Amino acid sequence: MRTAIIRGYATSVVKHKSLEGWRLLIAVPESPDVPPQIVLDNLGAAIGQKVLISSDGSEARTMVGDELSPARWTTLGIIDPERALAL
Repeated sequence: MRTAIIRGYATSVVKHKSLEGWRLLIAVPESPDVPPQIVLDNLGAAIGQKVLISSDGSEARTMVGDELSPARWTTLGIIDPERALAL
């Protein structure tokens, strides 16, 4: 798991059938050793939001319901800066 900032949306005319209907976002991890990733999002993350992402491909394939899916990265949570300061 890593924290990342959502920088944009990815669109594709041709994609694997398991990715049909899923939101694809461009997430830039805060770790300098990891390049930007395309992540599946079912949480409604917006551009500029800080999120928690995971590279657990098994969980991504379970999420899309296809064991042969090329999906790997997913959003696990949206980090709310106001709540984080209150804790």
